[in-house]
Amino acid sequence: MAEGTDTLKRKRASAGSEAGPSSREEGETDQRSSDRGGHGEGNGKVVIDVEHVLGENGNGSTPRKLEGDGDAKPDAKIAQATVAGNPIVTGSLATGHWAQREAWLRRQEEEGDISFRIVKSGGENDLQQLEFLLQLKNIYSRQLPNMPREYIVRLVFDKHHRSMVAIKGNKGKQRAFGGCTFRCFEGQEFGEIVFLAIAAQEQVRGYGTRLMNHVKEYAKEHENLTHFLTYADNNAIGYFQKQGFTREIFLEREKWGGYIKDYDGGTLMECALNFQLSYTKFSQIIRKQREFLDSQVCKLSKSHVVYPGLKHFQDMQPGEYKAISIDSIPGLREGGYEPEASGSNQGASFQLVTPSGLIAPTLSSLHSFYAKVHASIVDHQDSWPFREAVDRAEVPDYYDVIKDPVDLSLIARRICSYEYYIQLEIFVADFKCMFNNVGRNHATLCQEGGLLLLAWLLHA
Repeated sequence: MAEGTDTLKRKRASAGSEAGPSSREEGETDQRSSDRGGHGEGNGKVVIDVEHVLGENGNGSTPRKLEGDGDAKPDAKIAQATVAGNPIVTGSLATGHWAQREAWLRRQEEEGDISFRIVKSGGENDLQQLEFLLQLKNIYSRQLPNMPREYIVRLVFDKHHRSMVAIKGNKGKQRAFGGCTFRCFEGQEFGEIVFLAIAAQEQVRGYGTRLMNHVKEYAKEHENLTHFLTYADNNAIGYFQKQGFTREIFLEREKWGGYIKDYDGGTLMECALNFQLSYTKFSQIIRKQREFLDSQVCKLSKSHVVYPGLKHFQDMQPGEYKAISIDSIPGLREGGYEPEASGSNQGASFQLVTPSGLIAPTLSSLHSFYAKVHASIVDHQDSWPFREAVDRAEVPDYYDVIKDPVDLSLIARRICSYEYYIQLEIFVADFKCMFNNVGRNHATLCQEGGLLLLAWLLHA
């Protein structure tokens, strides 16, 4: 957006030059939020260039960098499951980041650390309410330095405007650390947001989103508003979209035309309020929905049941192999495992060729077959690169690149253990891995040659 005297210059609405009694005066302006969400930079804060609109004098604004809400990291308690040797049931208690942050802010409210109060000028105002408005005016002045202070004072203390003030501290030591000033057009059932800002030292904690939720809840419950309208520059559009605002205006123009003014270069955005939704209890609603969904999934699936890890291999030495019965693995049968469909050699789709004829593969016959294939490969004149493990002294970085080294001597030890190659597929997989480990420059050639060699031996 261009800077200068024409930046976001106001013009009268198409409804005519004469506005209604509740319309804004010429020269008034909209807010530019100083509490924005987005992708963090550096220390987790968000730096956004914001062009502010000045009021009655019509002067242009200059960009300024503000720090807004980034990814806050509340001290949320996430349930963790501890295995004590027995199966345990876990639930999806850890919700998304936004819901966690909202829950953390809600706990702060319940504990009295923060609160949100609606304050307006006029009528019988106690001294504390006036102090909150004065503190809020000072926050707007600091966060929006290009906005004329007289203009901020006029809107904040205007009897037609309301301010939702974010307050920190207990009674007697309370102070405002942010707020949102807006005007309600009760007869038209909509409101216009004017200012929204959070003090710089309190940003990057999600207070801006929580503040907006309280504004929506108050407008819905106490003012019977159905929509919020606001003008946003290009840098503010992303923030308001996260708060539920859209560029499409569904509210009838007859309701807002003439009550708010158009801006050159500004984008009018709308947020429709949902009367069936509690904005301040949104995280609780999400949590209950997740719990209900998890309970329904648990009726159809056992994926939420976690079994302890296998202890069968804990005391084994390097190079030692010890078979385990698949049926003894906890949770397999509960997960739908059926022994006849486990892929054992009893249901194999091949047979072994022996001098006495075709026989079904058994562990004994398979190991005899493994030994013959291995011996044939070792005796082959081109198998010398694979007979022993690669010497680390000759190739220092080999084991940094190859994470699963396999050689013919290792395959021999695994054959002799009678515990490793319980299926032919495992035996073939080791040879494929050995060929795949060849250096990149010769990977294709050696892999194809090795597989052809293995295929020839298997069919010999």
